[in-house]
Amino acid sequence: TKSLLRKGKRMGELSKSDAESKKSSYIESLKNLKKEVREDFTEMDFENADQRTEVEKQIEIMESAYDDGVKLLESMSFE
Repeated sequence: TKSLLRKGKRMGELSKSDAESKKSSYIESLKNLKKEVREDFTEMDFENADQRTEVEKQIEIMESAYDDGVKLLESMSFE
């Protein structure tokens, strides 16, 4: 059978520079999502303080998840 090699890589493998580029793109996306979620929350009108507090707790959980994703991606290295 014919080997599925291209530029010394198996089909489906990325070069180090391509992987780093994708990683940077994902990090940027997560940072933008975090910013958008906060901005959307800031623009919301709430009927009472309890409702606002509850939604803000959820926003903070989401922001924490975005931060965790960024940290995980930043910890990745490629060969």
